Amino acid sequence: MKKLLIIVFSLLFLGACSNELYKYYDYDNLLYAYSSREFSEKEIKKFSKKYSRIVDSPKGKRNLPPPGACVEYGYLLFLQGKTKEAKEYLMKEAIIYPESQVYVNSLIKTLGL
Repeated sequence: MKKLLIIVFSLLFLGACSNELYKYYDYDNLLYAYSSREFSEKEIKKFSKKYSRIVDSPKGKRNLPPPGACVEYGYLLFLQGKTKEAKEYLMKEAIIYPESQVYVNSLIKTLGL
């Protein structure tokens, strides 16, 4: 009986440990809301603030922003006319995730950054 209790508590303890590679905060709901309709400047600033948290305060096992988040944040900055910062975040995505280099370069060229 004692062994069974130890095993059960051990499994519960290990099951409670977080194994997230990235901390998404409310990323999925944010992305869905952002892509589902047009937004005013005020709403874009609100989204930008939330994306800033995701990109600038990464948590999780890797302590990196989730794939694609820097690009989306960079695009939000571009929409607000902050081209220098937008390019920095686009390049940050390419540095963190080298497989996105072709996409990021194409986006930079398309946006004229």
